[in-house]
Amino acid sequence: MAHANFGAYTIVFSKSAEKFLKTLDKSARQRVITKIKELRTNSENLDIKKLKSRRALYRLRVGRFRVIYTIESERLVIYIVEVGHRKNIYQSSSFA
Repeated sequence: MAHANFGAYTIVFSKSAEKFLKTLDKSARQRVITKIKELRTNSENLDIKKLKSRRALYRLRVGRFRVIYTIESERLVIYIVEVGHRKNIYQSSSFA
């Protein structure tokens, strides 16, 4: 898992999220990472939706990509569970 400290919250990426980001071209990867960085300070202006699941998971929409994440407020951590294309991100069993 990669850790990135962006302000008060630390962002932690799962291995599968890292792996998907590496498959993107530089421009798309930068757009997704920029939106992820915005989560820690500017979440009210982002396209975020709480997912209907047992866990407190959220979806961030970045164009045709989706970022599935959870927030551990007591530890000041945003954990990026999964990143993927909108067509198949919800089929992932890693957060179902």
